[in-house]
Amino acid sequence: MSEVTEDTQEHEIVDEAADSEEIEIGGPQYDDLNTPVIALVGIVSGLVTFICIVGLQAAFMQWRTYEFQQKVVNVRLTEVDDIIKMQKQKLEPGYEWVVVPPAEAEKPGEKPNETPMAEPKKFISMPIDQAMKVVAQQYESK
Repeated sequence: MSEVTEDTQEHEIVDEAADSEEIEIGGPQYDDLNTPVIALVGIVSGLVTFICIVGLQAAFMQWRTYEFQQKVVNVRLTEVDDIIKMQKQKLEPGYEWVVVPPAEAEKPGEKPNETPMAEPKKFISMPIDQAMKVVAQQYESK
């Protein structure tokens, strides 16, 4: 370093300062914000936030549908079960359902139903004494 005296000229001082400091060419010369990087980070974080919100909404809707199914749709109604139980108890012993497959339900000599999803026919089986009383009551009422 050289000393600056009153006799030293100004251009010598500037030359010495330029020699002692290295100036980077092409880089920012002052404190500057990198705007494109800030914008990119903002856009990416906005997209990530949007995707998280949509994903959480989809998960919540699926959970809500599942809970509705479990709590409302699949619930056994005790009132309906009690009514069915009482109706079954009212039937006298000996009554029962007889299910006949569709091919056997046809009369002999007739062509059976050719529909692939034909439902089986249901009949009620009852004791013969009871059946005779029901038939007799039907004929008396006519």
